[in-house]
Amino acid sequence: RAEDVHQGGAPAPSGKRVAMERVAVNGVSLAVHEWPGKGPAVVCIHGLTANHSCFASIAGILSAEYRLIAYDLRGRGDSDKPAQGYSITIHCQDLRGLLDRYGLRKTVILGHSLGAHIGLAFAVQAPERVSRLVLVDGGIDVRPEILDAIAPAINRLGVEFPSLEAFLQMLQGLPMFAGRWNEYLDRYYRYDVEMLPSGGVRSKVAKHAIEEELRNLSRERLWSYHHQVKCPTLILRAPDGLMTSTDCLMTEEEGRALAHAIPKSKLVVIPNTNHYTILMGSNPKVRSALRAFLESR
Repeated sequence: RAEDVHQGGAPAPSGKRVAMERVAVNGVSLAVHEWPGKGPAVVCIHGLTANHSCFASIAGILSAEYRLIAYDLRGRGDSDKPAQGYSITIHCQDLRGLLDRYGLRKTVILGHSLGAHIGLAFAVQAPERVSRLVLVDGGIDVRPEILDAIAPAINRLGVEFPSLEAFLQMLQGLPMFAGRWNEYLDRYYRYDVEMLPSGGVRSKVAKHAIEEELRNLSRERLWSYHHQVKCPTLILRAPDGLMTSTDCLMTEEEGRALAHAIPKSKLVVIPNTNHYTILMGSNPKVRSALRAFLESR
């Protein structure tokens, strides 16, 4: 049975901690948060160096009519961080175990970035378990220059910052967050760190996990999955760059090619968003696209 954990949860907008669960699957214990709604389940999978709290804005859109479940991938957040075992294949095994533990025979999968890669692979490997698929700025093979764009996310790992305030100030100074900082980003990064005895903070993300993940991702060929997806699929693309104006994660050409390759798919571009703010923001087009897709017959 899942064990309630009341410490370490992501802070709610009020500042209060929310209850988390720990769920044992596939040899690890995963930290899981559920926004309980009365409708069908939507299982959310986060990106490379992220955590479950990035889905707070999606919960705001869907939690009244849907049961939203988001978890920290192994190696991230408050989930276990084994010495090895970081690949899309293993994440898919974890996801299958999580669905089994929650009694979800078939569900909506919503993934961002690496989470979209995992959702894509799982939808092909276990089509009987996925009713609909939402790919948020992910699900394509990563261009080499994208590693430069996500370097700040990777470079923070293992680094001790003198205080939470210094950490947040560093983030707010990055080009990708200039003029875009909001309560969702603040909440997300506060959950990202652990307090150290020195009073400083350090990301909870295990650096060894990301190093192994990147090695395995370099061997993936996600394009081979695209034409095999059987369920209806929504693709959300963020057009704005991160470190520069042009280093978006999914180019216009890549987005169109992805939508062409996945049989029952629809591409929606979310204007004035980048790879982070398409998820951790409040763009009305995300709301309308997501609700229309989930409510369509």
